[in-house]
Amino acid sequence: MVALREKKISKGRVSFYLDIYHCGKRWYEFLGIHARTEKPTAADKSNRQLAEEICIRRQHELIVDNHGLIDKQMKLGDFVDFFEQYIGSRKSNSNLSSTLYQLKRFVGKQALPIAKVTTAWLKEFEAFLLKTISVNSALSYLKNVGASLNYLVSKQVIARNPWHAVPKSERLKKKDTKRTAWTIEQLESLAATSCNIKHQYRQAYFFACFTGLRWSDTNGLRWDNIVERYFDGKLEWFIHFTQQKTDSPEYFPLSDQAVSILKSRKQESAGIDDGGYIFPEVKETDSKNKLVQARVNYALKKWAKAAGLDHTRMRFHTGRHSYATNLLERTGELYTVSKLLGHKSIQTTQIYAQVRDTVKYAAVKTLPCIELVPGSSLPTADKAA
Repeated sequence: MVALREKKISKGRVSFYLDIYHCGKRWYEFLGIHARTEKPTAADKSNRQLAEEICIRRQHELIVDNHGLIDKQMKLGDFVDFFEQYIGSRKSNSNLSSTLYQLKRFVGKQALPIAKVTTAWLKEFEAFLLKTISVNSALSYLKNVGASLNYLVSKQVIARNPWHAVPKSERLKKKDTKRTAWTIEQLESLAATSCNIKHQYRQAYFFACFTGLRWSDTNGLRWDNIVERYFDGKLEWFIHFTQQKTDSPEYFPLSDQAVSILKSRKQESAGIDDGGYIFPEVKETDSKNKLVQARVNYALKKWAKAAGLDHTRMRFHTGRHSYATNLLERTGELYTVSKLLGHKSIQTTQIYAQVRDTVKYAAVKTLPCIELVPGSSLPTADKAA
């Protein structure tokens, strides 16, 4: 039940509010709409009419909610606007932002009613994506759209997710990709290459190469995330933080290279107010547009080019790939590396198990060479007969 009530305020005016009783609970919703009760003007009459319309609309929403009906009016809402609000209520994610960007490119300036997001429309969007981006990126964006449609189903705005009607045989399949990972020799080449970029950019990237931290975890890393404690009779350095991507706590030991970088940063930041950040110059200041991340990646490409590496493949995340691949090649411990990367499933870690040719070469060369002693030849079929 929804009833429109009036509360008397000053100078013969009333403030409208809704008295709502639903599912055994009562609450009030003040509308912020005022009107005179004596000698009302045209504006007062308009305000009262608006309050009455809102009351009717709230009553309609409760009826829809009570009976599990699909609100046809909501289905006419713009899908792109809805998707923007949908991702805005979630943790900042560049993949979701990219999905929104592609949606806006495809739809253009015209409104796209939610009701028109059909299976056929989704296939058209897929074809549009495949003209400019990879299969894996397109699949990722389509999954984001599919998740938002699931949300609409849960809110009973639509009856079913149109993407579920696409036969599995017609859906995009994820393709195996080769992730860029620098060898220790290539990292040594980078370290030995001078380049006119900020030193902290180099330090932060190398820290990622020897810890496996993502950009989202490195750029906001603080000194209170670093822990020193005795382990096996020696004072060792550990890192303790919460992953931004998974929101899960991580605690693991640091490599000697990572500790060396931290010690250098301590010396460089002595007496300087760095806000508690280990790498203050790579701290992201614009989480929406990721301007600092863009500057860092640009600088890293410049550095890679100077070192004679393929700069088109260089970005901050290659540090995580390099850490995982180099650890796996040296230890072969898939489970341990999975835990160091903070993966919840070991299957996620298996993408790094692509063995380099040099390792394959070294592996086959470990096999012994056995000399075959000449022996009598086997009888031919004719002789046997």
